[in-house]
Amino acid sequence: MKNLQEKTDANIDRDNELIRLLKEGNRQAFTEIIRLYQKGVFKVAYGFFRDRDDAMEIVQETFMRVYEKIDRFGNHSSFKNWVYRIATNLCIDYYRKFKSKKIHSQDISELDDMHSSDTVPPEERLDRQNFKKNLEESLQTLSKRQKMIFVMKHFNALKYKEISGILNISVGTVKSLHHRAARALKKKLAYYEVTS
Repeated sequence: MKNLQEKTDANIDRDNELIRLLKEGNRQAFTEIIRLYQKGVFKVAYGFFRDRDDAMEIVQETFMRVYEKIDRFGNHSSFKNWVYRIATNLCIDYYRKFKSKKIHSQDISELDDMHSSDTVPPEERLDRQNFKKNLEESLQTLSKRQKMIFVMKHFNALKYKEISGILNISVGTVKSLHHRAARALKKKLAYYEVTS
């Protein structure tokens, strides 16, 4: 527990130094911030849209906003949560703007390609592919907030408190929305629980 706290404190110190340097116009600090957070931002965006091009657009826009708004960041919140909140808001805005456009469904194997292993029997590989395809389709039936929370919790491994900070809603609301999302997905994917 102590090691985890020390690591968290070290990350906060690192972020604070990068923020200070970026506010002074240091481009290397900006490059380092992108290196540290682009993978997490991509996961948030990809989890929401299931489209690599849309996700990359959100990543680029997120870091443009970070650069433009860094002077507005105060140390009252986690820098990581602030970056993720920008990404989340962009995802929601993008979705509203283009909601008439069909959201593409790509195989989730881009995030988890275990099913392609030669050691997995072909029938099990096919079952995993079907499960992932159905999971993607089922995720699209959730409300925007439910989907975002489910993605953050399960694809980004964020805690309820972190999600609460990113979305600026109470922990209780996060838990409630996650529970509803999980229950809805469980119903839609019940076949796989019975047969697997």
